[in-house]
Amino acid sequence: METIKQFLAEREKVSAFDEKPKYWLALYVPVYLIMFAVAEHVVTTDYYVSWVPLDDAIPFCEYFVVFYCMWYPLLFAAGFYLMFTDGKRFNRYMYFLAIGFTGSLLFCLIFPNGQDLRPDPMPRENFFTWLLSLIYAADTNTNVIPSMHVIGCFAASAGLLSSPNARRGIAWGSVILGAAVCASTVFVKQHSILDVYIALIVCVPLYLLLFRPFTERKRKKHG
Repeated sequence: METIKQFLAEREKVSAFDEKPKYWLALYVPVYLIMFAVAEHVVTTDYYVSWVPLDDAIPFCEYFVVFYCMWYPLLFAAGFYLMFTDGKRFNRYMYFLAIGFTGSLLFCLIFPNGQDLRPDPMPRENFFTWLLSLIYAADTNTNVIPSMHVIGCFAASAGLLSSPNARRGIAWGSVILGAAVCASTVFVKQHSILDVYIALIVCVPLYLLLFRPFTERKRKKHG
């Protein structure tokens, strides 16, 4: 019994320490960008092709590039919002991104992968296909398993939904926007649907590790 009490006391200390935002966690952003750039230059050929039959049934729709481009604003907005409203969730949000993104990049380096779904040439010429062409040029078709777009959107939604300080409209807005961003990855042919499935599988244990305790605590308080 004493051991259990001591364990719970330690957990409370950790919880209290976790209350303030650790601003230095934001330094992971440039670290991630460097790691991603390295992976993009290392993995170029001889990769496992990510594909499932469902991919052929998903139409190419260049208009979804608008949602695809909302990924960075969504992640930055969620991070800044949590940083100033809920330090504990901000820290967990950044841990989620750091573990999820770093693990994904290491997996891509160990198990090179890519997809061959991009239309060539573009079926139409308009502003959206032009914008998508720029993205294709900047972001290669490799390092796609799991989809880091999906991991990032999941982290943002989990952080905001679990925070009692976040406005419900903002939290559910992040879920809707995140879902649109995830859908865009397959409609603009940046990812196979397989990449999305695997990313969701990666997100589940990260959610249970980092955000599930908050949900349990809420239930106990209301109970």
